[in-house]
Amino acid sequence: MSVRIPAIERRADEEVMKWVHSQKDHDGMSTMKTGRQLGPYLTLSREAGAGGSELARKVAERLHWDVLDNEIVEYMEQHYGTPRCLIRRVDEKHESWLSEILTSRIGGLGFSESTYTHRVAKLVLLAASHGNVVIVGRGAKYVLPRDRGLAVRVVASLDVRVHRVMNQQGISKKEAHRWILEKDRQRESYIREHFQQDDTDPHLYDLVLNVGEESLDEAANVIIDTVRRWSDKQQR
Repeated sequence: MSVRIPAIERRADEEVMKWVHSQKDHDGMSTMKTGRQLGPYLTLSREAGAGGSELARKVAERLHWDVLDNEIVEYMEQHYGTPRCLIRRVDEKHESWLSEILTSRIGGLGFSESTYTHRVAKLVLLAASHGNVVIVGRGAKYVLPRDRGLAVRVVASLDVRVHRVMNQQGISKKEAHRWILEKDRQRESYIREHFQQDDTDPHLYDLVLNVGEESLDEAANVIIDTVRRWSDKQQR
């Protein structure tokens, strides 16, 4: 992956640039390590309002790992020159055919929901090739080999999520409820369209955590313990 846009170095987060710089001396994604050499990594799927992004940061900080979450949006904006408003239209969302046509026309030839998904997959693979990373959402668990990392799903009751969103965004209970349902619908539709999977299926994960009855710090401890036990088994 060759990088020739100076603005990336000014604005992209440190961990993403670290991966990019270490890769740019090679021939690109075609020279990336094979699936057997990827990892370790943790993919974290989450219900809207369950605190998944915050939890991912806590886990990464305690493990001294990197995080790939909203850094994806920052990198895509800088590396491909796509306006952030367009990225937000397709990030973990499945558009109707009419909306996709509009997005493609505004973004220019070659930009679409599928194109964005492909670019995200390349970045996910790049992150996983360096290992020690927590990747939030974006269908990462369907891109990466199951045996080289752990897949976690974070859920909470609707009431818990509504109150969290109300506090975070300063909106009414009705607005928070509507936002959560729409965000969940968008993410689930995106995964079905691009990966033909039901992201809510608990059988797809190594660990499913209900954070409604425990703090995010307690949930982070559970995840970290699971990661360490898994890591110990890999080394035997």
